[in-house]
Amino acid sequence: MIDLKNEAAPWTGLLAAATANAITDFEVEFCESLRQKLEKLGARARLTEAQHHKLTCIAQAGGFWERDQ
Repeated sequence: MIDLKNEAAPWTGLLAAATANAITDFEVEFCESLRQKLEKLGARARLTEAQHHKLTCIAQAGGFWERDQ
């Protein structure tokens, strides 16, 4: 699990970039669910490696599998 509230981690920027780059309904909903998770759980919020991967792909606009290829 990855600590979303660790100030040393790039979570604020990564989530902001992903939110800005989200195109598909899935990407938008995924980013919103992570934001809600942060609001609800605060310092206890965690990401799985798969969630981290998805968030990174969306943030980099790297053609996550839901996007047209």
